[in-house]
Amino acid sequence: MTQSFKFIRDLPSRASPTWLWPFRTARKANIPAAERDLFERYGETVIAMQVSGSFDQNVEHARDWLTERTRSRQRRERITFALEIVVVLLIGGEILLGLWQGHLLSLNFNEQQQVLTNLQSSSAATAKTLAALQSTTELMNTTLQMQLDAVKKSEAQAERSAKAGQASAATASQALHVSERAYVDVDAGVTSIPKVGEKLGFQGYFANSGRTPALDVVTRVRSGLALASDTAEHARSVAFGPSVPIPYTSKGIISAGGKVQTSWQSAAPLSQAELDGLTTHRMTLYVFADVTYKDEFGRSHQTNFCAFLDPTTNTLLRCGSLNAAK
Repeated sequence: MTQSFKFIRDLPSRASPTWLWPFRTARKANIPAAERDLFERYGETVIAMQVSGSFDQNVEHARDWLTERTRSRQRRERITFALEIVVVLLIGGEILLGLWQGHLLSLNFNEQQQVLTNLQSSSAATAKTLAALQSTTELMNTTLQMQLDAVKKSEAQAERSAKAGQASAATASQALHVSERAYVDVDAGVTSIPKVGEKLGFQGYFANSGRTPALDVVTRVRSGLALASDTAEHARSVAFGPSVPIPYTSKGIISAGGKVQTSWQSAAPLSQAELDGLTTHRMTLYVFADVTYKDEFGRSHQTNFCAFLDPTTNTLLRCGSLNAAK
C-alpha cells in the first residue's frame, strides 16, 4: 500500500514515454506557482534572453518552463498539420465522389433515353385508353343520372309515407293517451253553518274519472274572506300567500275510478262583522283547491278549483275563473 501511494505521488514528475501518441498533452514541469506566474507574465522571448544573460530566478526552472512551452507549441503545430491533412483528404474524397457520380450519370443517360421513349409510347396508348374511358364514363353518368332521378322520386314517396306513418302513430298515441290517461276532478262543499265565534268547515273531493291511476298526487286546499270588490285572483293569491313552509310534500295515488277527500276549517272563527259582511254580500268567502299529478304515460297534469259561499243556501258556487284542467 505504501509503495502504491509513493508511485501515485511521484507520477507527475515522471517523464512521459516517447512511444505514446504524438498529440499527447505536454507534461508540465515541476515549477513553483510563483515562478510559473512570473514566466507566464514575461513570455518566452524575455525569459530566454534572461536565461542567456543574467537571471535572478532559478535557471533550471526557467529552462523547464521554456521546454514545456516549446512542446506545447509543437503539439499545436502537429494538430494543425494533421487537421490540414484531413481537410485535404476530405476535399480529395469529395472530388473523387463527384467524378464517380458523373461517370454513373453518363452510364445511365442512354438508359434514361430509352425509358423516355418507352414512356412516350405508353403515354400515347394511355391517351387512347382515357378517351375510350371518357366515352364510357359519359354513358355511365347518363345512366346514373336517370337512376338518381328515379331514386329521388322513390325517396320523396318514401318520405311522404314515413311522415304519414309518423302522423298516424302520433295520432294513435295521442288518442291512446287521451282515452287511457287519468283525469282528476276537484269539488268541494261546506260541512257547517256559518256562526259567530265558530270556524267554518269544508270538505274537498278529488275523483279520478280516467282509466288508469293518477300518480304522485299532490293536493292543496285553502279558504279565505275577501271584500266583494276584490277579484277571485287576488283572493287566491292571498289565500296561497307566504306561510310557514312545510318540510315535506305528501304524494299519493288515486286509482282509476277512485276518490279521495280532505277536510279543513277556516283559518279563524267568524266574527260578527264578517258574518254581517257575508249576509249583506259586502264580503265573499272563497274556497280554493288544486291538484297536480302524473298519468301512466309520465305526463304531468293540474286541475284548479275555485268556488264562493252563497250565504242564503249555504252552498258553494263555482267562480267565473280559476276553474281549469290541463
